[in-house]
Amino acid sequence: MSAKSNKSNRIIADIMGGDIFSKDSFVNLFPFFLYIVLLSMLYITNVYMAEDMSRETARLNRKVEDLHVEYVYLQSEITKITKQSNMADMLKSKGIKESVEPLKRIVVTKEGGRDED
Repeated sequence: MSAKSNKSNRIIADIMGGDIFSKDSFVNLFPFFLYIVLLSMLYITNVYMAEDMSRETARLNRKVEDLHVEYVYLQSEITKITKQSNMADMLKSKGIKESVEPLKRIVVTKEGGRDED
């Protein structure tokens, strides 16, 4: 156990003292360190992109809600305007009278002639 603790103490002393960067083992470990640094940068970039995507999704959801409210409002306005009583009032001001006669039904027979009810 003493050999293990001595080895780990030596590794810690090398790291803390900076001797690890002057040894040949650093040259062998450089690609691994570079890989770790690049992986860390990729992870940080991914976190920022995810946050941006989350903000964009929230913004678009608010916009969808606003557009839905506007759609419902405009639909109710159109329904109100196109009621028969409102249409009659609007047309009366332009001099067009509402028809009091019932609608006539046109029936097409197989021979191609028309019959009126």
